[in-house]
Amino acid sequence: MFKQIFRLMITILFAVNLSGCAAAIRGSVKDDTTVTDTSKELQQTETDVQAYKGPKLRVGVVNFQNKTPSKVMGIGESAADILGTILQKTGRFIVVPTQDLQSVLEQQKFGASGLVNPDTAAKMGQILGLNALVTGAITAYSEAEEGKDLILYQQKEQIARVTVDYRVVDTTTGVQIMADSGAGIYRKTTSQVAGMGSRSTYDTDLRDGALRDALTKAMVNMMKQLGTRKWAGRIAHVKGDQIFINAGQKSGINTGDKLQVYRPGEEIIDPVTKIKLGVTETKMGELVVTRNDMGDNNDLSLASPSSGRGFQSGDIVRLKED
Repeated sequence: MFKQIFRLMITILFAVNLSGCAAAIRGSVKDDTTVTDTSKELQQTETDVQAYKGPKLRVGVVNFQNKTPSKVMGIGESAADILGTILQKTGRFIVVPTQDLQSVLEQQKFGASGLVNPDTAAKMGQILGLNALVTGAITAYSEAEEGKDLILYQQKEQIARVTVDYRVVDTTTGVQIMADSGAGIYRKTTSQVAGMGSRSTYDTDLRDGALRDALTKAMVNMMKQLGTRKWAGRIAHVKGDQIFINAGQKSGINTGDKLQVYRPGEEIIDPVTKIKLGVTETKMGELVVTRNDMGDNNDLSLASPSSGRGFQSGDIVRLKED
C-alpha cells in the first residue's frame, strides 16, 4: 500500500514539473500552412527600410470590416488597433489615431457603407495630411479545442485562426498601391494535475493573438511598399509669403529643407480597367523651410518661396533631393 501511494506521489510531482500549474501561452507566425520566422523577417525589413532618412510618412488605419460569418464582436476594431501599434513601433511612420479617422468618415458621410475607396482616401489625405491609408476586412475566424485527459493529468489547447484581407491606398494620388491577404494562428495551452492548475476559458487573447500573428505577416509586405515610398506633404495655409506646411519637426522636417511644390490636376484613368492610375501635376515652384517647430505637436512648419508664385492650400510638397 505504501509503495502504491509513493508511486502516485512521484507521478503527480513528475506531471507538475512537466506541465506547470499556470497556462502556457505560445503564438507562432503562420504563412497560411507553413510556420515561418515572420517576426524576424519584419525586424530585418525594418532595418532595411530605416536606411531612408527622409521625413516620416503619416499613415491612417481605418477599422477593418467584420465579414466573419459569426460576426465576432470587436474584431475589426482590434485589428486596426493592433496594426496601428505595429506601425508605430517601427519608428518609420506617424500613425493617425483611428478615432480621428472615424470622425472624418462620419462628418464627410464617407463611412455609410463601411467602405473606403481610393477617392475617399484621397479626400481624407487632404483633410488629415495622410500619405497612406490602410483598411481591410476580417473574412474568417474560428476557435477549436484539442487536448488529452489522463487519470491525473489534463491538458487542453485552444487554437484561434483568422484570415485578414488588407489594402493600402496612396492618399496623395488616390491610387491603391497594394492589396493582399494573410492568415494567422495562436495557441493557448492550459493544464491541470489532480484538479490543480489553469482551466480553458474564453478570452480575447486568443482573438488578438491570431490577429497579431496575421498582421505581423501583413506588416512585412506593407513595409516593403510603404517604407521605401518618398514623403509628400501639403500646403495647409498661405498668408502672403508665409507658407504653412502640414508637417514639422515631429515628422522629420528640418529648417533649411528645400521643398518642391506641385498642383494636382486631372485624374489619369486606365482606358481598359477604368482604375485610377494617378493625377497630372504642374510644378508651381520651390520653398525653403524657415521654422519646423510650430503647431500644438511641433508638426507644422513655415516656409518661404525661393521660386515660383501662386501657391495655395492643398498643393503637394515634396522634399527636393540634392
